[in-house]
Amino acid sequence: MITDKNRDKMGKYSEKFFVDIDFHNLMRQRITRILLVCSSYDQFTLEEDGHIDAQIVREYSDLNLSNPPAFIRVSSGLEALEKLRNGETFDLIITMFNIGEMDVFTLSRKVRELRPGIPFILMSSFSREVARRVMEADTTAIDYMFSWQGNADLILAIIKMLEDRMNAREDILGIGVQAILLVEDNVRFYSAYLPDLYRTVIRQTNEFVREALNEQQRILRKRARPKILFARSYDEAVEHYERYKDHLLGIISDVSFRRSDDRPEPDPHAGVKLCRLVLADRPTMPVVLQSTSLEHRRDAAELGADFIYKRSPDLLGELADFIDRRMAFGDFVFYDPLTGDEIARARDLGEMQNALERIPTDVMTYYTAQNMLSKWLYARGIFSLAHMLRAMTNSMFETPDEMREFTLRAIKGYRRQMGQGVVAEFDPATYNQFISFARSGNGSLGGKARGLAFIGNMLETYKLYDKWEGVRVTIPRTLVLATDHFDRFIRENGLQSLQGVDLDDAEILSEFSGSRLPDKVVEDLRVFLRNVKRPLAVRSSSKLEDSHFQPFAGIYSTYMVPRVANEDQMIRMLGKAIKGVYASVYYRASRAYIEASSNSLADEKMGVVIQEICGTEDEGYYFPTLSGVARSLNFYPIGDERPEDGIANIALGLGKLVVEGGITLRFSPAYPQRVLQLSTPELMLRDTQRMMYALSLDPSRLRTSTDDAVNLVRFEIPKAAHFRNMKYVASTWDALNQSVSDSPNEPGRKLITFAHILKYDTFPLAEILRELLRIGAEEMKSPVEIEFAVNMDVPYGNEKIFNFLQIRPIAEATQRDRLEWSSPEGRPEGAILYAESALGLGKIEGLRDIIYVKPGRFERSETPQMAEEIDALNTAMKREGLNYVLVGPGRWGSSDPWLGIPVKWPQISEARVIAECGLEDFRVDPSQGTHFFQNLTSFGVGYLTLNPAIGDGVFDAGALEALPCTAETAHFRRVSVPEDLFVFVDGRNNRGIVRLAREAAEADD
Repeated sequence: MITDKNRDKMGKYSEKFFVDIDFHNLMRQRITRILLVCSSYDQFTLEEDGHIDAQIVREYSDLNLSNPPAFIRVSSGLEALEKLRNGETFDLIITMFNIGEMDVFTLSRKVRELRPGIPFILMSSFSREVARRVMEADTTAIDYMFSWQGNADLILAIIKMLEDRMNAREDILGIGVQAILLVEDNVRFYSAYLPDLYRTVIRQTNEFVREALNEQQRILRKRARPKILFARSYDEAVEHYERYKDHLLGIISDVSFRRSDDRPEPDPHAGVKLCRLVLADRPTMPVVLQSTSLEHRRDAAELGADFIYKRSPDLLGELADFIDRRMAFGDFVFYDPLTGDEIARARDLGEMQNALERIPTDVMTYYTAQNMLSKWLYARGIFSLAHMLRAMTNSMFETPDEMREFTLRAIKGYRRQMGQGVVAEFDPATYNQFISFARSGNGSLGGKARGLAFIGNMLETYKLYDKWEGVRVTIPRTLVLATDHFDRFIRENGLQSLQGVDLDDAEILSEFSGSRLPDKVVEDLRVFLRNVKRPLAVRSSSKLEDSHFQPFAGIYSTYMVPRVANEDQMIRMLGKAIKGVYASVYYRASRAYIEASSNSLADEKMGVVIQEICGTEDEGYYFPTLSGVARSLNFYPIGDERPEDGIANIALGLGKLVVEGGITLRFSPAYPQRVLQLSTPELMLRDTQRMMYALSLDPSRLRTSTDDAVNLVRFEIPKAAHFRNMKYVASTWDALNQSVSDSPNEPGRKLITFAHILKYDTFPLAEILRELLRIGAEEMKSPVEIEFAVNMDVPYGNEKIFNFLQIRPIAEATQRDRLEWSSPEGRPEGAILYAESALGLGKIEGLRDIIYVKPGRFERSETPQMAEEIDALNTAMKREGLNYVLVGPGRWGSSDPWLGIPVKWPQISEARVIAECGLEDFRVDPSQGTHFFQNLTSFGVGYLTLNPAIGDGVFDAGALEALPCTAETAHFRRVSVPEDLFVFVDGRNNRGIVRLAREAAEADD
């Protein structure tokens, strides 16, 4: 047993720390300490629950290097500066864009003043808003900017690129290490190239190292891998070439880039000039030119260079092929130190624990004396345990058994912690029902899965799992198929060609449905299915989803799969759903959204989230007590509500009704008993939920279809009155007394009021939402939106379930302009549109077109046809390169055609201002809990809600009717004006206005 004397002495070694090591001849200069400036969520995104660290350790082991870099995180620029002023040393600073009160540009300048030699890296998803702010800012103190799109390899590539730069002269010229020169100044392209280049180089190194004749050769070859020399200008590229040309394996160059850092304007022929210089000097040097213009293919051919089209759907594959053509870690084995016989073997931490319990004492002390255990742990990314064991020496213990007991206790304690709030690597041999979140594959989790994994981590960090008595707050049991499975599926089935072919969605789905899932995926699915008992949701989790300013909300498919006893049948149904999600990447609407968000289809990779559905079975149908969406920022507060109080929309049944804009119950978690829809019997009858969705458990209903709701059933509320969950959510309308009873057991029409939950707190929904929204916003350093489901239909004495399903940041861009609304320009008189419920970022310029529904032509029964018409008009506007103002009755984007025109986001992608205009018999309320609303706000589109029939806002249809018609359909009319419209949408003051330019000028006079 461990003595009390040694127990205190060893306690201090339980904290994580790094120890300096000796370097050998190669890679003397290393990045050992990295300062991450980011929110908790961004840290989780960057590290993917240790996934980044695991990759770094794996490569360091491959290169026979130890002591991987330490990541030290701070959540704001002020904290970063404080560490630097306190004397802490760092080799690299990486910051994300959203870092709290101090912007990254100010931080970079202050860091340059304090520590001019530290490389400063900015990583961000370069949306339109971010790109604008970067263009307007002073970026001279930022060494490199990278486009972050969820690619875990990017951090590793940044570290290796900087280390290669630091060690190039000594390693290349002094020892003879080879190099590849990359010349590129486009952030998006070099952010994609560098990870792929390093992955290719390491893969090649692992291949040729097998040919080594001895251990020394293996070490030398691994450590002498080719370096990547990165240049962003012509002068820098020539400098690298002239210095290292005797050791270059090849050159990968853009065609158009700047001549020097002092001349930022691009030279459209810089790459051709570089290629001509190099090949004149070294005619056999492998060179590939890349361009977005195919005309440069001829230039490359004339020079004798290769060429890659940068808009190719398989850009990175072609790059890897060029390198292949033109540019020629495991089990822990305990051996007896005397005889060399194998004593024990450990493939994982569990087997290591078993081995340490039974190996002889002399064998254990031999390996602990050499610190072999900690090295093995470092190789697997188990840093906290490795740090602890590395600090322990045999001399610190009175007996070898003390050392054994301490080591076993440390391993057992770590394994216990591994079970909660983490992402587990899926291992068919060890997977069990106690693992709540597992990943299959080595690629990215994708945005949605990362958010879900972050939630699990957050619930553990804040001890929220069992905070509320009688309630279990958790995430559903989840398996994530990482993006490398998608890559393999596409490659093995030859589906790459579909990226560049114009097929309709049904044809694309047919191609995917007829393809075969990788054997590894099928094997993992079988094991997963043996540990789950409920129906499953198969959801998209692409690299681009749920990021700042481009959420991709509701763009891809989600299928629900009923549970059946036959395992082969389950595999077939799950496979059908997974292929449907994969196929949705190539659907027409997805392509349009990707293009509208300034991304490339070639960049998009799809992960898949498979998770148990919250709920219970009832008469052959499956659904939760309630589903909902909550936001920490309420864009349209009413009464006593404040924006920071947040807002929630909830509904009986599956969440499809909520996220697609159906009639749901809206309430602020701060005021759960003050619900406008429940304030009078008339409002209850008119504005409460009319229908619900449930999953049919009939497996025959899950057919191959582009409609991911193919096996969901819609019930009108009167026909759902017999379901058990009604007793938790319904009230009863007493027609005789013209009143509403909160009891669901009275005879009469059922109204979905959630009175027992919101008024009588039978379930602490409002309190849970307040806490989760507060913590989520704090950890993400941004307003957040969450999706959730609740199951109260549980056996007596069992915990009710709150399933946290998703979290994403809400785009909250800064308003740039101001308008004095009391001025003539801001008054409603003479305006075409004026609203006092508005969301937007200020003055919107360059609009000369308005598309609106013709007066008297709106018919609820014809809204699907109207969606097709606006799609055609939007396509024409896109072809002309024009944006427009869109006006129509009801909710744009509602899945219920009786509430508005059921467009998808890509069908109105060119609209810069959208107005939802109520009619005399058709009032419209803004729906904040929908996927459509999330995409709208993320793109910075002006959003107006008005009901002129009741004096709420202005819509002068007559003024539009008097304007000349540019295009017309059965329901819509497009008008154009010769001068830009005056458009101002003021989200800060909740107002918006659209005027003709001449009227705005007259008002200004």
